[in-house]
Amino acid sequence: LGCSMSAGYASAISFTAAGIAVGASLASLAYNTFRIAERQGSDLMMAETTAQKLETAAQKLEEIYAAAVADLSAVRQELTATAELRQALEQATAIKLKGELQAPSTAAAFPVNVEQSLAKQDTAAEAAAEAAADEAAVAEAATEAAAADAEAALHARCDSLFVEQAFAPLLETLTAALSSGRGAPEQLLWRAARACKKLAEAEDPKSEVRMEHLRDGLEYATRALEAAPELGAAHKWYAILLGTRPGSTADKIKSSFAVKQHFDRAAELDPADPTSRHLVGLWCYEVARLSWLERKAASALFASPPEATYQEAYTHLSHAERLEPGFYANNRLLLAKCCSEMGQRQEARDWLPPGPPPA
Repeated sequence: LGCSMSAGYASAISFTAAGIAVGASLASLAYNTFRIAERQGSDLMMAETTAQKLETAAQKLEEIYAAAVADLSAVRQELTATAELRQALEQATAIKLKGELQAPSTAAAFPVNVEQSLAKQDTAAEAAAEAAADEAAVAEAATEAAAADAEAALHARCDSLFVEQAFAPLLETLTAALSSGRGAPEQLLWRAARACKKLAEAEDPKSEVRMEHLRDGLEYATRALEAAPELGAAHKWYAILLGTRPGSTADKIKSSFAVKQHFDRAAELDPADPTSRHLVGLWCYEVARLSWLERKAASALFASPPEATYQEAYTHLSHAERLEPGFYANNRLLLAKCCSEMGQRQEARDWLPPGPPPA
């Protein structure tokens, strides 16, 4: 703006100076001309010509003057506009400075507001995530409950078939469930082993069908034990089927150690099961009643042959009876036999039906 103002002033002054210089030159020329005419007095034509030139010069002077006045007016207008523009700029600068002075308080408030907004968003997101997790947990729990109900219904169905002695349909149900992956495999496997044992009992002792059922049962029991080493039923039915495996006397004596181990483990893992405790007592009874010849044969084959007494058998059998009185008629019969072998005739009679068990 300063450069523009300076250029305007210079232009106006230049036009004015040029007009003055032309006027001075014309005045000087007129003066000299009239002096010449006065001195000579004869050249009137030249004077007239000179007068015409003076008139033309005067007209030019007027034009130059008018142009100078117009330039001065334009400069004045430009100066006015410049002043107004400068005032506007000063006002804008003042407003800007005022805004910058107020900015720190706004800037200080802005991060707080943003932080609060972000905190609210985070809280809302966390709440939504927790709600989604709760919904997923509820859905998972519902799924697990439904699966547990279905598995319990399957087990109840299988146990019902066992009580009904429908062993063939029971085995078909179990194998179908195992093939489809329904339920815990170990629970199905030991039940399949039990079904095979019962099917084998219905066959001729020397038939191949019986042997096949026993082999299948032992395989199911082995798989159940591998799937769940801490499952009492797996140990129980593995020991039962292992004891029925055909073989020589040496093989039977050798396997009897493993049978006893698994019976003990089954009773330990499932202390409320009277059958496991009965089987421990049965093993002790069978070992206690070995003949002298059988004991000598066992001693010849093994440095430490299996040993047990009728008292040990009685302890386990009576324990089983206390867990569930009358659960198995053969358990009371074995108790009577143990008492008889130990010379306790009256107690032996008490264990036989219809007499009540001793107090």
